[in-house]
Amino acid sequence: MSPAKAHEEVIAANRGFYAAFESLDLERMSAVWRRDSSVSCTHPGWARLLGWGPVMKSWEEIFGSSFGVKIVITDEVAHLHGDLAWVTCTEHIETRGYDGVSHGTVEATNVFELHDGAWRMVHHHGSPLVQAPEPGETHLQ
Repeated sequence: MSPAKAHEEVIAANRGFYAAFESLDLERMSAVWRRDSSVSCTHPGWARLLGWGPVMKSWEEIFGSSFGVKIVITDEVAHLHGDLAWVTCTEHIETRGYDGVSHGTVEATNVFELHDGAWRMVHHHGSPLVQAPEPGETHLQ
């Protein structure tokens, strides 16, 4: 595969992760991840989770407490090294939940591994930024 094609596929995999996140659909989210005991995830403010089961349980909890999520990604940069790739980006998140609407900005690193011909997520790490949204700013319809 050409480097340009691999780069396009990694960016598509990263965007697929955010589409799954916005869908609040656990099956869609599980399709993005490699099913392996070595996967890991660190959500903002959470301890690191190791393994397929705990990672998927975390998404189930997040999805269960949200009615809607809209994520705008900026500063998306992909790096590839063989069968591994990582994407850094900024997540601008709006969530509708039981406590109303909340906004957050998160710096994220998403790591993918080429497995059986597809880029699968093996690690997600999000670090919150202390930054208030602009007045009246909303992305969720």
